[in-house]
Amino acid sequence: MARSFTFNLPRLRESGPTCQVVIKPSEPVIEKFKSENKKIPRVSVLALIDTGASTTAVSHRVVKKLKLVPRGTVQVYTSHKKPEIRNEFDISLAFDARTCLTIVKVLDASLQNHDIDCLIGRDVLEHGVLTYNGPKKEVRLTF
Repeated sequence: MARSFTFNLPRLRESGPTCQVVIKPSEPVIEKFKSENKKIPRVSVLALIDTGASTTAVSHRVVKKLKLVPRGTVQVYTSHKKPEIRNEFDISLAFDARTCLTIVKVLDASLQNHDIDCLIGRDVLEHGVLTYNGPKKEVRLTF
């Protein structure tokens, strides 16, 4: 069954397509927490849907709060002239309680000068349909 999320954004042009998401550790880490009767860490953040980003990224604040452990590093190209080395992590990303995507190769990013803590990239968007409706000032994601 397809699941749709519609975000009504009065300042869509100025702020871009943003939405609240819940970020948790990856499913294997969650299962480990459950088996140890530990609380599963989670954080609700503002995310920007970024069709220019090939990979989803989270802020250093989210990485610290969830105590994520890097699975490795990757070389990325941003607006800077030289490539950067970034840590990559496994997380679970949820748009609501019933729709959770486990993401691989989520990168850490310096987002401290922004109001967001997550960039949702094409690695997530490739699993659904994104509709940007400028006249209605809304964005819809369907998975």
